[in-house]
Amino acid sequence: MKKITVLFLLIVTFVSCSDDLVFNNPAFQANNNDLLWKATTFRANVDALGKLTLTGLGNQGVVNLTTSSTQEGVYNLGNTLSVAVYENPQEVVFTTNNVPDPSIQLYPSEGEIEITDYNVIERLVSGTFSFNAFDVSGLNSENFNRGVFYNVPIQSIASLGGTAQDVLCTNAVATSAITLNNLNAVDPAGPAFTQFCNAYRAAILNEIAQCGDEDLSLQDIIDGLGDCSN
Repeated sequence: MKKITVLFLLIVTFVSCSDDLVFNNPAFQANNNDLLWKATTFRANVDALGKLTLTGLGNQGVVNLTTSSTQEGVYNLGNTLSVAVYENPQEVVFTTNNVPDPSIQLYPSEGEIEITDYNVIERLVSGTFSFNAFDVSGLNSENFNRGVFYNVPIQSIASLGGTAQDVLCTNAVATSAITLNNLNAVDPAGPAFTQFCNAYRAAILNEIAQCGDEDLSLQDIIDGLGDCSN
C-alpha cells in the first residue's frame, strides 16, 4: 500500500508540472498547428539599430523572430518592427506583418515575443513566443503557440550606428513604411480601412516625435488622412 501511495504521488507531481517546460540545454521550439516544431540549429544576432533577430532552422521549416530592441519585456506583433516569420518546407513565407483576409481574422495578427533574459555578458537570450502568421494572400495561416527559446547563443552584436535618437528615428521611419504598406493592402471602402488608417496616423505622429518635421511634410500626410473615414 505504501508503494502504491508513493507511485501515485509521483504521477500527480509529474502531471501537475507537465505544462511547465524546463530546459537544461539551449532550445528553440513551439507547437505549430498542434504539432511539435523544434529547431535543430539556432542563433541570434543584434543589428546596428539594436534589433534582435532569432533564427531557428528545423526539418519543418525556418522561424525568424525579430524584436525592435533587446530590452527584456513583451513585444506585440503585427503592424510593427517586431515580427515573426515562418518559411515552411515548401518555401511559402508566412509573416505577422501580412494582412489576413477579414473573413478569417481581424488585423493586426495575434502574437507576441517576450524576452525574459538578455545576457550580454555570456551572449545568451531566452524568452517565449506565440503568433498567427499569414501568407501574402491573407487566406492561409500558420499558428505557433507555447514557443520557447532558451539560452540561444548571440553570434554578433553590431555597434549602434549614430546616437540613440538616430536609432529611434530610423525605427520610426521603418514603422511608418510598414503601416503604409498595410494600409495600401486594404480596400479603401472596406470595414478595415479606418483601423489601418489610424495605425498609419499613429506611426506618422511617432515619426514626428522622434525625427522632427521641419518642412511639415509629415503633417501634410496627417492632414491628408482626414478623420480616416471611408
